Amino acid sequence: MSGNRLLYSECLRIYEIEESFIESLRDVGLIHVTGQEDDRFIEYDDLSDLEQFIRWHYEMDINVPGIDALRHMLDRVRLLQSEIEQLQNELHFYKALQP
Repeated sequence: MSGNRLLYSECLRIYEIEESFIESLRDVGLIHVTGQEDDRFIEYDDLSDLEQFIRWHYEMDINVPGIDALRHMLDRVRLLQSEIEQLQNELHFYKALQP
């Protein structure tokens, strides 16, 4: 391990996953792999996402395009929830101004 990164080969060993799975995630932009050849790393910030993708893939049998679609959908839901919360706060503010 180095700094805030996990050695690519250690990631494969720890999570007991195929290299092709991580490469597929990298190819669609879901995981960022840095470095070259034997000195490749995965950032710690990506590990929680990777763990979720591993569960979706191995426990729920969701393929990489499905994982990409789910991730996009969840990001969109989080954004919409944030917008709803902001609008509710504004509504409460304006309701408080009424006599």
